Amino acid sequence: MSLRRCICTAVLLALLGLPQPSSAIADGNQVAAVEGYANFDTMRIQLEGIARSPLAKLSVLGRTREGREVFLLTIGKGRADDRPGILIIGGVDATQLYGGELAVRVAQQLVDRAAADKETARVLRRVTFYIIPRASPDASEFFFIPPFEERITNTRPTDDDNDGRVDEDPPSDLNNDGWITTMRVEEPTGRYVEHPDDPRLMVRADPKKAERGRWSLHLEGIDEDGDGQLNEDPLGGVAFDRNFTFNYPYFETGAGPFQVSEPETQAVADFASTRTNIALVLTFSKQDNLFHLPESEPSEKQGKIKTKLLKADAPHLERMARLYRELHAGSNAPKPTEGRGAVSDWAYFHYGRWSLAARAWWIPPEEDTTKADSDVSEPTANNAGAEDEANSARQVTASAAEPSRAATSGRDERSLDEIHALAWFERRGIKGFVPWEPIAHPDFPGRRVEVGGFKPYRRTNPPIDELERLIGKHVDFLQQIADMLPKLRIAEVKPEPLGGNVWRVSVTVVNEGELPTFPQMGEISRQTQPAQVAIDLPAGAALVTSHPRRRLPTLAGQGGHATETWLVRVPPATDGKFKIRVWAPAVGSVEKAFFLRDP
Repeated sequence: MSLRRCICTAVLLALLGLPQPSSAIADGNQVAAVEGYANFDTMRIQLEGIARSPLAKLSVLGRTREGREVFLLTIGKGRADDRPGILIIGGVDATQLYGGELAVRVAQQLVDRAAADKETARVLRRVTFYIIPRASPDASEFFFIPPFEERITNTRPTDDDNDGRVDEDPPSDLNNDGWITTMRVEEPTGRYVEHPDDPRLMVRADPKKAERGRWSLHLEGIDEDGDGQLNEDPLGGVAFDRNFTFNYPYFETGAGPFQVSEPETQAVADFASTRTNIALVLTFSKQDNLFHLPESEPSEKQGKIKTKLLKADAPHLERMARLYRELHAGSNAPKPTEGRGAVSDWAYFHYGRWSLAARAWWIPPEEDTTKADSDVSEPTANNAGAEDEANSARQVTASAAEPSRAATSGRDERSLDEIHALAWFERRGIKGFVPWEPIAHPDFPGRRVEVGGFKPYRRTNPPIDELERLIGKHVDFLQQIADMLPKLRIAEVKPEPLGGNVWRVSVTVVNEGELPTFPQMGEISRQTQPAQVAIDLPAGAALVTSHPRRRLPTLAGQGGHATETWLVRVPPATDGKFKIRVWAPAVGSVEKAFFLRDP
């Protein structure tokens, strides 16, 4: 069944006057898993409104399989592509729709600030912001189609169980509450028990505590194709953030038939590859390298293929990360997930740019919690594995729904985030958990089967009002990052007469920005265009040696410099103007004119 068919069915039900599931949230005519979030059509209207500003331009990078546009919002003054650019990508993980919402709001505030704030206007004269608010619009639209199931894949037909059929065994809303949650089955071979502190939660039985498992866990659904497995071949698809070239997860669920196979990933990769002026990429992602700096290693120790952050680039990433942490004022961010085929890793290792992955929001722990970062963990089986990143591309099969033994060691620590989530729901008055409810299940006759657990999307997206406190912080961060970018200056032009109408012209170029002109990974990947310096001669003058244009080495930040020298023959009658130009697409350009003799 296609996504378009799902939407048409929902519309037909509405036209016939049939009720929506009781727990679905309606915002006007819009149904959403979390109230207030914008579906695709609403987002289009928002972007068109921002594009009315003379500082913004809305364009389309491509269309998805379902025909939705991948929108690009360009914000800046003058010729946007002639200045250094910062690319912001939201919606790379469709379970975190708040990233796209935040990207739209950041764009709006950049435009609004520039109209009243000289500092923001100055930044937009120097740097262009490219914003892709919803990189995976088809996958994101499941946020608005009940019954809600937490998934990150698009609608490409996929034969997950290799039986020659596609999408024939999806999960089912067995209790008709509008949510695809967890199903627990009571059986002697079960490996789960109720949490001793909160019986709503399920944890792996611990033999060391003489515990005996009572329940097995599955995603809510039935064996529709009669092969003895539950929900093993759901609708779609391919995950945007598992379809890029670096560390591509071959043959894994959600990876796609090959790298960059999807229209949306192709659109983003093609756009970035044709914009050599992009200096930095920011994604809202669970990969998060701002609260948790990745392990680094010198280039020479990694061999030809680099798989770790380069040691030379690590201090600069840490400087940007420190700034983000200070503005965000958070220190308990969950551990990042491994980026296999992720766009943020591609942006650094293959595209060669500074790449920042920001986890802008998570459920906060209770106020009196003193648990360290290292104790914060990813969700366990209470979402029936829908958030299990080892299998994640979308809904997991019944056999994959239960986490691995290694993933559940130290269960008390790993269930703490769920206990905090339940407490946070209660404090905020959020109905984020479906109480366990017995059902009659055709695949388990005579057994006790119950459906319940965390509602999809409720732990991965904040209430819409919480985004307001994040907007200004991220705009401040982006403006400060823009000021950290390399900034070229021609510090000195020194002409010296050598006799015989020959002059030595020495030019010193300085990088006054905080960051080096390029990350070392950019040099290795050869995807960045290096800085160059050129001398333009007046009529009658000629070079004695070398070429008028030279390639500069990478200039370190905060005063890194290089000097280039030319020998020029200048007849006595030549009094024209010389010009020095220094430029790189991702760094900017600067010029300086001079005369050998006083004009």
